Amino acid sequence: MEKTGATQKKVYDFNTAAMLEVCIKGIWYSTTANHFRSFDGDRRITQPIKQPGIRDTFADVVYVTEDYNGPVYVLQTNLEVVRMDTQTIVTSPYIETKSIKSIAISNRI
Repeated sequence: MEKTGATQKKVYDFNTAAMLEVCIKGIWYSTTANHFRSFDGDRRITQPIKQPGIRDTFADVVYVTEDYNGPVYVLQTNLEVVRMDTQTIVTSPYIETKSIKSIAISNRI
């Protein structure tokens, strides 16, 4: 039987073990790596500068937070789309409109 659906491995060009956050209406929310790569808005990554040692305490660990300006992908695919700062998760390469039918915008892809 032939496998159907998403057979391609997803691209993660960031540290998936770090704390991943997205900004919605000025508030930062923690999210999964899958939603982080598909979020069309401000994103940031918080991670330790180096791996803690055996006798280090949590107070000894130094963290750094960096804005992430990488590509935005359609959810569950490797299809890259243009960032438009809609502060939503991109589920389709087409821009949804308020009208009955949606209009494909060629510069989105």
